[in-house]
Amino acid sequence: MTHADLRATGRTVPFTPRATPKDIFYCFRLLLGRHPNPEEWRGHAMRAGEDLRGVVASFAGSLECTRRGFFNAGPRAAASAIEIEGFSILTAADDASIGRAVRAGSYEPEIVALLRRLVRPGMGVLDLGANIGFFTLLSATLVGPRGHVFAVEPNPRNARLLEASRRMNGFNQVSVLQVAAAAAHGLLVLNTSYSNGTTAGLPDNIAAVLACETVPAVRIDDLLPGDRPIDVIKVDVEGAEYIALRGCAATIRRDKPVIVSEFSPGQMPGISGIDGPGYLRWLIDLGYRISVVCPDATLLRADADIDLIMAAYNDRASDHIDLLAEPA
Repeated sequence: MTHADLRATGRTVPFTPRATPKDIFYCFRLLLGRHPNPEEWRGHAMRAGEDLRGVVASFAGSLECTRRGFFNAGPRAAASAIEIEGFSILTAADDASIGRAVRAGSYEPEIVALLRRLVRPGMGVLDLGANIGFFTLLSATLVGPRGHVFAVEPNPRNARLLEASRRMNGFNQVSVLQVAAAAAHGLLVLNTSYSNGTTAGLPDNIAAVLACETVPAVRIDDLLPGDRPIDVIKVDVEGAEYIALRGCAATIRRDKPVIVSEFSPGQMPGISGIDGPGYLRWLIDLGYRISVVCPDATLLRADADIDLIMAAYNDRASDHIDLLAEPA
C-alpha cells in the first residue's frame, strides 16, 4: 500500500459522507466482484456526490450482489425440512405458529382427512392462503403429475419457503403466486405474526402508508389459466375469505369446485366487510350446500341452514370452524 493509498483511507484526508467515483468503483469490485463495464460506468459515475450510505445500500441490495450470497446467513434464514404426510416441507426455526405445529408432526388432521377424500389424481386445486404450503404440498401428492395446484400466498417469507419446498419435492405441478387474493386489483397492507398474517386496506395517512408493508392484491380469476378446471378450493385467509372468493367468482360459477373454507365470523366484519351469516348466504346463493367439518373429520350437514352453522360455531368455542361447501 502506497502513502497515497494510506492518505485515501482517511488518516490524513477528512472523511466525507458523499460518494466519490472511487467509492462507486469499489462497490463494483467488492460487492459485485467485478469491474464496471464501459456501458454502465457512465450512469453509475453520475451518482458521485450522493449520500454514500444510499449508494452502498443500492449495490448491496442488487440482484447481482444477492446472488453472491453475502447476506444470506442469519437466524431468519434458518430452515429445516420435515417429512410429513408423504412430502417434505421446510419450516423456519423461529416460526412459532404453523411451523411449530408441523414440526410437532400433526397439523389440522381433520382437514388432512377431508382433502384425502376430496382430491383425486389429475384434479386442479386452488389453495388461497397457502402459508408455508402444508396443504399445497399435500394436494400436490394427491393430484399427482397430471394435476395442478395453484398456491396463493402474499407473505414473502412464506412464499419463499413454499417455493423452496416445491423444488425440494420436485413438484412441477405446483405454481406459487405471491399475491393477496382479492375482489379487485390494487395494494393491501400485510400484517404478520410468525407465518400467520392478515391483509387490510391501506390507511388514509400518508406517513402510515410509507411505514407499512404492502402486497399486491389480485383477482385470482385473472391469473388462472382458462383451460384447466379447478375442482377444489381451500381458503384460509384469516377473515378475508369473502374478499378472496369474490375474486374467484367466475371460476366458481364455471367449474363449481368444492370449497373448504375456514369460517371466522368474529373477524369477517372488520376484514371482509360482511358478517358470518352474510358470507354463508353468499355461498348458498352461488348454489352451494354447506357442512360443518367436525374435529373427528365427520361432517355435520347443514345445507342452507345458516342458524345451524352459526350454532355450531358458537358451540365450538373457538375462533373459527371449517366448512365444506359442495355444489347443490
